[in-house]
Amino acid sequence: MGKKYSILFDSFHLYHLPQFEPLIDLLAQDERFTIYHSVSRKIQKKEYELTRSILIDKPGKFISAENEEERKKKIRGLELDVFICGWSRYDIDHFVNENTLVGMAYHGIGIKPSYWRDNHDRLDIRFVEGPYRMDQLREKGIKTDLALTGFMKLDYLFQNDKIDSDSMIDQFNLDKSKKTILFAPTFYPSSFELLGTNLGDYTRDFNLLIKPHLWTMYMNRFAGINHKKQRDLFNRVVDNFDHIHLVPPTMYNITPFYKISDLLITEASSTIYEMLALDKPVLVNRFYKLKLSHRLFKKRLYRARLNEEMEREISDFCFEVNQPKELPGVIEDALNNVKSKLSVMEKYKNKMLYGLDGNASLRVRDEILARLE
Repeated sequence: MGKKYSILFDSFHLYHLPQFEPLIDLLAQDERFTIYHSVSRKIQKKEYELTRSILIDKPGKFISAENEEERKKKIRGLELDVFICGWSRYDIDHFVNENTLVGMAYHGIGIKPSYWRDNHDRLDIRFVEGPYRMDQLREKGIKTDLALTGFMKLDYLFQNDKIDSDSMIDQFNLDKSKKTILFAPTFYPSSFELLGTNLGDYTRDFNLLIKPHLWTMYMNRFAGINHKKQRDLFNRVVDNFDHIHLVPPTMYNITPFYKISDLLITEASSTIYEMLALDKPVLVNRFYKLKLSHRLFKKRLYRARLNEEMEREISDFCFEVNQPKELPGVIEDALNNVKSKLSVMEKYKNKMLYGLDGNASLRVRDEILARLE
């Protein structure tokens, strides 16, 4: 056998890991690769400890460190062939040498401008999930080499025996006679505070799974937002309603929950496009709890958090909820009339998600090998 290639997956945050996992599993069966893992020391201690405990059990070797400077030195000392990141808003060039192939599999495909603003000069290749994004990145001036591979995070949805739906249904004690709703509120802007405990009354006839953004679970404040209040409200709603279940941070990968859910509720999240892969209805809440500056100057919200054009486009293929009291009616409409949206859903699915065959990770591996060899 020829040279073994060293590859490190840098899960800066825990929510970057689901994008890497199908590729990690694939390379674990490939004798040409030696796998390493690491996680940032800049994140909250609880998140670090959980991420570390998960990565230690993955195929490969975990690179630990007491601080970020030590981590940089250890990883650079590996003289890696490949370094894979889930975002690039840190000093990647301090972790690798000049010969390392640096690739980014971006952690989300939502409607936020960070998608193209986050592109470090040291990136050699970026693995892109769909043709629309290829064009968008070029239009935004991104010079990095782009490879149209599909979205690795969704591979398990299209691979046999990767998701055990029955065990998940049993774990959350879901009522099999009811349809299941997945609610994935983003950390900002979020609709959850405006729904409050009414969410329980609005969804009594369903199973409801709430999958919060991980930052909500680990940070008390971020970008001027008090996440502790949102977290306390999650717990209160779960305590008050038997049909509502909170997904714990240990179940960090939302992908399996698409499989067991009939409908998704969210706001401005990547989950909009991910659920689209399964031709299931998506409800978008158009009411948010906004900071004063964003209430007074809506344009600031679009500059900072949302892409205005893409936010408008999701109206084509999603069902919209304009105020909390409309939620029950829109849920019924979406479940009963999803066929009315299927043709336009197919259009946007083809635009945003290339492949959907369970082989995005295989295409990423082959793109890596083509550049190494």
